[in-house]
Amino acid sequence: MPSHGALPASDVTRALAGVLVLLVVLGALGPPASAQAPGPKVTITGLVDNVTSWTSNLSTVDLNYARTGDTEWYARTRVRPDITAEVGTTKFVLSLEIDATWGQTGATDTTAPNRNGTTSSLDLNTDTLGNIELRWAYTEFDVPLVPWASRLRLGAQPFATTYKPSTLATGDFAGAHLTTTLTPAMKLNVTWAQVEEESTGPPDGFVRGEDYALIASVEATPLTGLSLRPIYALFVADGVTSGAARQARGGLGTSTTNYPGGNAEWRHTIGLDARWRSGGLALEPTVFYQWGEREVTPSAPFAGSGKAAQERSAWFIDFRGGWTAGPLLVEAAVIYTTGNRASEDIRSPRQTVRYYEPIDTDQGFFTTWAEIWAKGIEDTINIMYATASGLNPGQAIGYDKYGLVRLGARLSYALTSALTLRGALSANWTAEEVDSSSTLAAATGLTPGDFRGDSSYLGTELDLGFQWRWAPGLALDVVGAYMWAGNALSQTAVTSGTGAVSNGRDPQDVMTVVWRVRYTF
Repeated sequence: MPSHGALPASDVTRALAGVLVLLVVLGALGPPASAQAPGPKVTITGLVDNVTSWTSNLSTVDLNYARTGDTEWYARTRVRPDITAEVGTTKFVLSLEIDATWGQTGATDTTAPNRNGTTSSLDLNTDTLGNIELRWAYTEFDVPLVPWASRLRLGAQPFATTYKPSTLATGDFAGAHLTTTLTPAMKLNVTWAQVEEESTGPPDGFVRGEDYALIASVEATPLTGLSLRPIYALFVADGVTSGAARQARGGLGTSTTNYPGGNAEWRHTIGLDARWRSGGLALEPTVFYQWGEREVTPSAPFAGSGKAAQERSAWFIDFRGGWTAGPLLVEAAVIYTTGNRASEDIRSPRQTVRYYEPIDTDQGFFTTWAEIWAKGIEDTINIMYATASGLNPGQAIGYDKYGLVRLGARLSYALTSALTLRGALSANWTAEEVDSSSTLAAATGLTPGDFRGDSSYLGTELDLGFQWRWAPGLALDVVGAYMWAGNALSQTAVTSGTGAVSNGRDPQDVMTVVWRVRYTF
């Protein structure tokens, strides 16, 4: 007799036989082996960046834009090779990355305080260990036995969810992505991202929950040059979650103090991403509405009130356009996200969250449109509030809980086929006035002071530069940027990772100059 819960041997045999029959049938329905196995092909593509930058008052460590004399000049090397192995229509992609500063910055070559955005240092003899990062490792193939042409991608891979990057989910994830071509003018896209894995769960003391994202969209091309992409995204978290998906804002942290195991979040985002091309004119509107709720266990001043569900309701609008006339390209951007007023304390579970929160931007929102308020040529660290995710404009898409209003413009002019001049201008405000008596800390964002809004002007940035492509695959980019600081950057105190506290009432302007030599292959 079999033990309780076990299958009889005959049942196991029949099950195995059924699996084998199914495999034989699928093999018979597929194309001949000779058609499935053409010769393998391996290609290597990628880039190598060597960058040096000088900054003044970027304040990446102390987060204090009122303290003068904060200057830095450093250099780094970034290598990103993508290895693609193909057999017919099936391919495997392995993407690696090395980010290393010139000169040792930590106790060892691979330990803190390596500069944020890099993982290692190249010092004397440069024999650095453990500095290769794995970005992608996925297999992509045609799905058999379905009525529509479908491609499935499995493994560690880049997001492919919106036309405009870093508005909802951009960067890398582990999971699956399916694209099904329903008609020549319509595609269905479904992405499953496993953000965290519960494994054995809280009963075994495991703190991670079952966190995931599901993103579905339909790509439609009703007219020549017009592409519409309605999107729905669901993000689910249990307890603490990835810092890419949830940031500290308004005095509310992201640790187990406020999000212990069992505190769930359900975040829904729905909207439209679109693009239109007609001759030299291009328009790219994006509109999202976000709603849902998250269970928060409040800390001071609401400690002891118990776990409660906090509602969410926010809008994100991003409208960009461009016009090309010969060697001239002119572009403009208008961006708006809702926010909470200074008087609204989001540490209280009764307060509705009104700021937009993307799933993952990889700190890339508005990238290439600015050098200080976004990632530009120096795309690892030269960005405002790089170490405070809730205020980092490339990650949070907004300033703490206060939302964002941005007007941007950029232009480029090709003097020759090898030399292009570039310029950009962006002005930034918060959607709601900032309580400038707040205290800033990377772990909690802006903790309210007197709950009164004082200013919404964050600052205006001007960028001027050029690109010179002097040899095949080689390009030199040089840009200088100046940001006139606004009063909304004022804070009563700024606390840094060093524990220092200093006056932050008079924000100073920010400057940077960046040189980059890029080799693409």
